[in-house]
Amino acid sequence: MISRDHGQSFEEEDHEEEGYEESEGSERPTEPHLPTPNARDNEASALLISASDKAGMEGIDRERINAILLRESGNSTFMQRQRKMDENTNQKIADMKRRLDDKDDASGKKDWRKELEQSIIDPLLRQYQSQRQAFSTCVVIDMDGFFISCHILSLPHLAHIPACVGGTSMISTSNYAARKYGVRAAMPGYLGSTLVKELSGGKETLTFVKSDFDLYKRKSGEVRAVLEEYDPNLSMYSLDEAYMDIGPYLKILLSSRGCKSHDAIRSMLLDEVNQRKEDDAHNNAESFHTAAQQLLNSIRQRVKNATGLTCSAGLASNFLLAKVASDVNKPNGQCFVGSSEAEILAFANPLSIRKISGIGRVTEKMLRGVCEVETVKDLYDHRAEVYFLFKPASANLMMRASIGYAETGKHRDSSGEEGNGDNSGVDTDEATTRKGISHERTFSPTSSWSDLCNKLETIVQALVHDLKQRNLKPKTITLKVKLANFDILTRAVTLEVALFQPGNHQRSPRDILDISVNLLKESKRAHTSKNDTVPFAVRLLGVRCSNFQAETDNQTSLDRFRGSTMMSPHAKLDNSSRASSDEKNITPIKTNPYTTSAKPDGVVTSSPKPSGTKKAGNTERALANAGDATSNQQCPLCGTVLQTTKYNNAQINAHIDSCLNASTVKEIAREETVSVDLKEQEKAKNKKRSLVDFFNT
Repeated sequence: MISRDHGQSFEEEDHEEEGYEESEGSERPTEPHLPTPNARDNEASALLISASDKAGMEGIDRERINAILLRESGNSTFMQRQRKMDENTNQKIADMKRRLDDKDDASGKKDWRKELEQSIIDPLLRQYQSQRQAFSTCVVIDMDGFFISCHILSLPHLAHIPACVGGTSMISTSNYAARKYGVRAAMPGYLGSTLVKELSGGKETLTFVKSDFDLYKRKSGEVRAVLEEYDPNLSMYSLDEAYMDIGPYLKILLSSRGCKSHDAIRSMLLDEVNQRKEDDAHNNAESFHTAAQQLLNSIRQRVKNATGLTCSAGLASNFLLAKVASDVNKPNGQCFVGSSEAEILAFANPLSIRKISGIGRVTEKMLRGVCEVETVKDLYDHRAEVYFLFKPASANLMMRASIGYAETGKHRDSSGEEGNGDNSGVDTDEATTRKGISHERTFSPTSSWSDLCNKLETIVQALVHDLKQRNLKPKTITLKVKLANFDILTRAVTLEVALFQPGNHQRSPRDILDISVNLLKESKRAHTSKNDTVPFAVRLLGVRCSNFQAETDNQTSLDRFRGSTMMSPHAKLDNSSRASSDEKNITPIKTNPYTTSAKPDGVVTSSPKPSGTKKAGNTERALANAGDATSNQQCPLCGTVLQTTKYNNAQINAHIDSCLNASTVKEIAREETVSVDLKEQEKAKNKKRSLVDFFNT
């Protein structure tokens, strides 16, 4: 699948230049013509994500900062691209306004807005309100300036001077001393240096610290170890952010069973039976929420004692509000949002719509331009127009946000998207709630095929690690390619059988890499066929896995292949989304000659061998120990006789999965024909054809 959707979001595992950047060779005007202040502010907010404030940037000289940003990067490739996209957004706004005018004209004197609210929107919102959680137990922990704070532990002087992690090309994190000059993540380092130098009158300079992801992962693990004592099922969508439900802990703490010891409560939290039997021992919301705030404060203190790092937190009845609340009292603070309707609306109504997960720069501009929506309260007041103008998925998200509602599904982030993985245990139903999981890498533009393949291998290694940690079995692999001119290409493959099944588990990491390289090859071919004068120079690669197989979707392997021809583990590309007819048939990569010889952990470089007598023997012993009635079944591919039980065909299915690996079938066929004459070879071919016929019956 190819798309050129420049507004498309692709879940990010690592930081990408969402702000703006200057391509190599771009020129800066020596005497720039700056727009008027109001026009300058409008242009900056429309083009630059860095025009929005982060914690620690309150009260900064936004007008002057915007002038510097536009002056220094106004002629960059990125800014040219952003202006072009902004023109498209302006056209969408004009189209939306025309649609509203046409709707008003067609309705005559009838108030279509009120009718829409009464018939559809308000009943939907009342349904959401009736589903609110009774108590505020959802917690979002957000580490304060995590990357730079990790370095400050060993270099304490960095806390008092403007400093950031990154380089002149891109900043990952800035400390609070740098943020008062407008320096933030997603900003090129040279712009950060310019801001600090000019706004300080030359008195200060920006200090750069080289990133150390081993350090960040180690400190993140320490943070997680503390938090898991209060919620063993917490989720971390990045190294510095955790989603927790402290409800079960509080129920035990406040119960009449007299259990006050932290260690005792930890033990009970790990006991699923006791956790299920624990009833709601709290009836007084005020006392419960007081205890919740005290507990959250002690959690933050324990994190600081264990790691030396501070964190901020939000406590609310859902993770949408908790996420916003975690940013209110940064650094080293916490914010509580009560669970009553009045408390929720009092907190949500004044919020800028940009605070809502899922509403980005482009959507914000459309809401402002069409409906004059600035805050969550405005979003509610103009709910009819929003519901009418936007697509159902976006409209429903904004309807929920307009009343501060979000589903309290276990540890999902507020947008419902897969966040960024830190790699740990999750709910057993994560395959049904998670949309996808991905990793991305940004780098200097390159057209070297070998370099691109090596970068893909690194990305896949990290992605495979997260998939294994979460026990996710994806069917769809998507590749994202951002070119040097910031065009975005995406392609996807959907497999017949999910990866990381018992029979293809070892091969699956290699399959993801091979599929990703194939998709990159197809992207290059499509780009070259349409732009033969423009080199295929890539600045970002990302791989996303989605369409996860749920635990209840374990249809047997034999049933999957009956009624269909025998297929390779590599599924076909979706023909309906191909760019041209020359992209229809792709031979799956068997080896990747472009990757480095040293393979990353978890990436298998050879196909699994056919399951033989030894595996069959292990299967027989395992099934014999099960104590069920057994029967013999012969593998239709290799002929191995396996013993199965009446209720469990898992072993033979796993065996068949292994045999169905394309390279394994080829190897079996080769072994069958080595020592036979031409007549016997013909028989072997007929035998292989009958194997296909077997699966067509």
